[in-house]
Amino acid sequence: MDTILYFCFSLVYMILFIMGITLIRRQDNLLSHSSFLLLVTFALFADNIIIASGKFIGDGPLLEVLNQSRFWIHGFITPTLILFGWDMAKRIHIPFTEKRSAFYFFLYLTSGLIIYECIENMHKTFVPVSEYGVLRYVSEQSSGPPLMVLVVTLVLLVISINIFLRERWIWMLLGVVIMIGGSAIPIPIESSALTNAFEMIFICSLWYTYYKLEPHFPHSDSSLELQQKRVK
Repeated sequence: MDTILYFCFSLVYMILFIMGITLIRRQDNLLSHSSFLLLVTFALFADNIIIASGKFIGDGPLLEVLNQSRFWIHGFITPTLILFGWDMAKRIHIPFTEKRSAFYFFLYLTSGLIIYECIENMHKTFVPVSEYGVLRYVSEQSSGPPLMVLVVTLVLLVISINIFLRERWIWMLLGVVIMIGGSAIPIPIESSALTNAFEMIFICSLWYTYYKLEPHFPHSDSSLELQQKRVK
């Protein structure tokens, strides 16, 4: 059953990725800070498809390398959600994001978490685990959510609260709360895919927030073109 769920998650992420490319190209550009959410979406597609394919690949060096890549991809890409969150906050002119120093703070925090994750991954030992019909390699040293995930979630929680207070837009906040609750509260369901389900809801809430907040971004080329058409 879990194998089917992971394949379904992969399909949803691929759809989000394709839709995200179209949305970003229309509203911003692929080099904007919004593209970090695109990278995270693709990373989660890769993560889920590797887990789903584990039992078909079989235990061995190939599966171990693929699973190690999951940790490295997460380490490099997941912290960039901080920059995406900063971009969302800046679009609606939340005061603490307006200063240049705020951007450097978020940039240094993101860079620091990436460096930290790289150092952590270099010291991890991976062991095969088979549960609920899924075969994958996990870190032998894992014990609870990684520090990087906790920091990223906390930053996005603060940003989402500010977005709610300013715009009355609750979906990003709900996504973050669901992500936190799903990771922290034990749920008596025999499945290893439950956390990934909460993660998918979280990412969907970020894409919905990006779609909602785009009109508030004054420097968007598409927004400028729309204004010019209205003037004409």
